[in-house]
Order: sequence, then structure tokens, then C-alpha cells
Amino acid sequence: MALHHPDPEIASPRGHYVFVDGPSIDGTLGRVIGQPPGPDTRPDWRRLETFVKQHCGPAPYLATFVFWAPGQQGFMHFLRTSGFMIALGDRFTPGQSCADLIRERISRLNDAADGEQEWQVIVGTHNPDLIAELPELASEAERVTVFGFTEFLPDTPELEESIDFYDIEDDAQLFRTPLPRVEFDDELEDSSVADPDMAYQPTLVRPPAPERQTPTFAPRPLGDVRDFYLIVDGRSIEKELGEILGEKPNPGTRPDWGTVLDFARSQTNAADGEVRALFAHIAPGHAGFRRALKDLGYTSSPVRLDDAQPMRPVVEEFICGLLGARAFRGEAGDEPAPDIMVIGHGQAIFEALSDIPDRGQRLCALGFPERMPSVESYPRIEQLDLERDAQAFGAELPREFGVDVDNFDPDEELSKLF
Repeated sequence: MALHHPDPEIASPRGHYVFVDGPSIDGTLGRVIGQPPGPDTRPDWRRLETFVKQHCGPAPYLATFVFWAPGQQGFMHFLRTSGFMIALGDRFTPGQSCADLIRERISRLNDAADGEQEWQVIVGTHNPDLIAELPELASEAERVTVFGFTEFLPDTPELEESIDFYDIEDDAQLFRTPLPRVEFDDELEDSSVADPDMAYQPTLVRPPAPERQTPTFAPRPLGDVRDFYLIVDGRSIEKELGEILGEKPNPGTRPDWGTVLDFARSQTNAADGEVRALFAHIAPGHAGFRRALKDLGYTSSPVRLDDAQPMRPVVEEFICGLLGARAFRGEAGDEPAPDIMVIGHGQAIFEALSDIPDRGQRLCALGFPERMPSVESYPRIEQLDLERDAQAFGAELPREFGVDVDNFDPDEELSKLF
């Protein structure tokens, strides 16, 4: 992702021309939160000017909010008092879209641009066709920026050379409270800042991390030579971890996926010692995170949301379907059934694992056992701890295990309570 800061030695551009594709932002926000957005969950558009000026430099700010006619009177009044001009499209006019109105206005700016005039265009949208056209459409612009939910922006490396992409929540900070996003931010950047005066200046690169020391894991169980599969339900781990932390996970609190893969390798009895690792997540997935997974040795598998049922556990259903494959059931040729380790917590995954015929293979669930179905209900499935066994976290998690009434010291427990 190309992130740049304005050079103070360069003269300020004469205009920041901002266009917000209202239906695109609102529709994608609905997918993120799983319901139609309301006043309390929509962006605070008054914050946009601060982000733009700190990102692009101090220059005249001209913002246009584009959405469908007729528009809600109260919202239009709010936009006008917040410094926006308004452009209304007719949803019933064939061929017209809000993206078309934005194209038209950028094209007019481009045609009228003075050869010596410095100006920038900033667009809030997820429309892939509009985004792909921006470098040519605004060819006279000094710079082109797109903001939105980055996991829904195009995964096109060529565009990153000519467009700066920013996250509407993490970079622009337009929301009052964290969103329940189940996708992943760019693990290669850390947009958290301690100084509020620097709140809108994302970090260019992360400080060099110390060389990672591979933890020492318990010896692998003895067994026959078999392939070993690691399958990750990305949506499940994000949800469970968020509930443990009491907030949306960030790059510093998510698992170290390299360590997780090292742990899986320590458990394999495969002839080559390798692990076939699959990370399933909601499509399209953040481009930076997917590249990082590939570099580590994972195969990334995006799963399309069900637009009619945004909260449907499609990733879990995808994994359950995969576990029905003949290769996993030991029904494909003469190869023995593989050992399988799944990072997931849903009962449907435990049912799918238990349904695999017992051919001596090892079946494991890796995650937070206190959030998994009881061991007694699924005795064939070995439950492993992502924090304690795989040592995947850099700091201790604030987990609540509850009191084991069959095995506790009353004096010690009382001292913890009071």
C-alpha cells in the first residue's frame, strides 16, 4: 500500500477535491456491521476535513457528497453544515450511478486544470471500475487517494503505484467507536498512535521487529507417516479473540501466524515434515494480509458473503464442506487419511471432524478450549490451546476459565476474590 506524507518543501496544492460515493460507503458499511447502518454507526463526516488536510497538506477543501435523490432532509442539512456540497443522482434513470456523477465532476476538473495548477482528488468508494479509471480520469491531478474499508478495495498491485489507499476506520478515524469488523487490517502497518496531534498520520512502515525466536514445542505424538493439514477459520478466531480482549483485535494482539505454522510443523508426521496450511476468510480479504500469509506458507481462500444473510457463518460452512472431501476421509486412492488440525470453535466444525471415518488419523481443534464444545461430546477430537500449546501470542491474554469445582484450593480462590 502506498502511503506518503506531503513534503513541506513543496508548495501546497491549490485544492483538495473530495468526492464521497454515499451508496458505496453505506452499502459496504452494512456488510461490515451485518445490518443497515444508522446514525450511531455511520461515519462522523465532520472528521473528514481534518484527515484530508493532515494527509494532503493545508489547502482549500472542497467536498461533494454524492447519493441518490431525493435524500433525507435532515442528513442533507447535516452535510451542508459540515462543509459538503451535495450531488444527487436518480436511481431510476437507466445507466446512471453515483460513480458516474463522480466521474463527470472529476473529468471536468481534469479538463479545466491549469498546467501549473497543483490539485489532488480524494474519493471515498469501493467501486472497482471507478477506482481503476482514476489515474487516467484525473491525469492532471498531483495525487489520487481512495479511502474505504480496505478489505473491500481492489487487490490490484499496479494501482498502488498511482493511488494512495487508506482505511476509513483505522487511518481516517471517522467512527466514534470501533466497528465489529471480522476482516483483517494490514498486518504490515500499525496505525495506532499515542499522540492525538498525530492521529491522522499513518505510519509509513513498522519499526524493525526483533528476529523471531521459534518457540520450543512439546514433541509430536508418534504415529504413522501421513500428510498434515492445518485449516484456519479466520472469522472464528477474530470473533473469539475480540470477545476475550473486549475490543477489536489489532496487529499487536492477533496470533503470530508464523509461530502457529511452526507449531503445526512440530506436530506433523508427514514424510517431508511439511504442513499444508489453508487460511479461510471473508472475500476479498485485505491484500497486504493475504500477501503476508502467502509469504509465511499459507494458502489463502476467500469465501463470499451471503448478501441476503450477512451474519451467516460462511467460512465455517466452507471448512465443513472441505472436511467432507474424499482425501480427508481416506477414500482417495491408497494414501492414508491425513492428520487434520482446524483452528475454529464452531460446533459444526466439530461435527464435521467427528464425521470423518476413524482410520487412525489425528484430529485436532486448535484455539481457545474454554470456548469449544465439551471434550466429552467429541472424544475423538484433541483440543489444543492456541496460547499455551502453540505459544502464538506475544503477551498473556485476559482469558476467563471459570472455577473447576472438582479441583480447586478454597484458600487460594478466596484470596483471589477478596
